[in-house]
Parts: sequence; structure tokens; C-alpha cells
Amino acid sequence: MIPLKLTPIKFTATMAFFFFVVNLCKWIPYAWLGLLDTRNITTSLVLLPLEPIGVWIGVHWARRISLVVFYRFLYVGMLLRLKLVWDGLR
Repeated sequence: MIPLKLTPIKFTATMAFFFFVVNLCKWIPYAWLGLLDTRNITTSLVLLPLEPIGVWIGVHWARRISLVVFYRFLYVGMLLRLKLVWDGLR
């Protein structure tokens, strides 16, 4: 996705949809493993009202951030993830 140089809004929306589909695919294995219990569902329902606030903040930032700064944040995030993977392998 990064080489496409999408605008921050399009990039974020595309990634949000991708992760929505990936997380939706996890429901069946989670159910088989017994991970969908009332405690987890209750926690999700309690946190649900905060979702619109997070979406608003994300859209607000994505509309105001410059393309250069946005992609620099992405590259820094990728480096941090590589460090976490490296630490996990040691």
C-alpha cells in the first residue's frame, strides 16, 4: 500500500477496511476456541460508545496531516514493528 502514495484519508480507509475483513474472519476460529464468552462481549459493548470518538479523531488528523509527515510516521511504525519482531526472536 505504501508505494501507491495514497492520501492519508484513502490509505487509512483502505487499511481500516482490510483489518475489518481480517478481524471478521477471526470470529469462527475464536468461537471454536471458546474465546467468545460473555466477559469479552461485555467488554466490547462497554467500549463501543468510544468508537465514534476514535473515528472522529482519526479523520480529523488524517485531513490535517501533510503527506510527507504521514508517510514518515508509517516508516517509523514499520521500524518499531521490526524491532519488536527482532526482540521476540531473541
